[in-house]
Amino acid sequence: MSRHASVKTAFRKQVLSLYFEHKLKPSEKSVLMTLATFLGADGLYPSHDAIARACRYSVRTVIRALERGYELGLIERTHRRKRVEGRWVRTSNTYRLLIKVAEQVRAAGKHMARAIFRGVRVLSDRMAQKASIDIHIKEKRLLSGPRYPEPHGPSQLSPSEWVEIIKSWETT
Repeated sequence: MSRHASVKTAFRKQVLSLYFEHKLKPSEKSVLMTLATFLGADGLYPSHDAIARACRYSVRTVIRALERGYELGLIERTHRRKRVEGRWVRTSNTYRLLIKVAEQVRAAGKHMARAIFRGVRVLSDRMAQKASIDIHIKEKRLLSGPRYPEPHGPSQLSPSEWVEIIKSWETT
């Protein structure tokens, strides 16, 4: 079995497990399973439209399902750009299927940090990396609980306290 086939198989098992635990809707399961079919030797970078056509859902449904995948730490996205006639144009994203628990916790934490801190004018990548490091330090504690932490659970801190934490990161 090739490396890509084993990654696809492991990813699909995780998606099915989450679906049977009622953490994914049928449309989300379908979109994530379809995303795995695009994995090839040269990478994984289908457009939202290509995924929507393959699984016969709307582009908006695909975007919502991918967002849920980011929340759970199942996939990680990187924005791609190319130069066209002297200016930069966004193209389809590059995706990475995450199958290791430590990578999933880190990716879910980064996504959660971005979602929590949207009230801040600009969340730099440096601040997101700082959040990721803090999550990595507490990783053992996170792994002892449920395998896929829910990103929108009740927060112990108020939004103003989160903003103060972010501001302290900027000075360090």
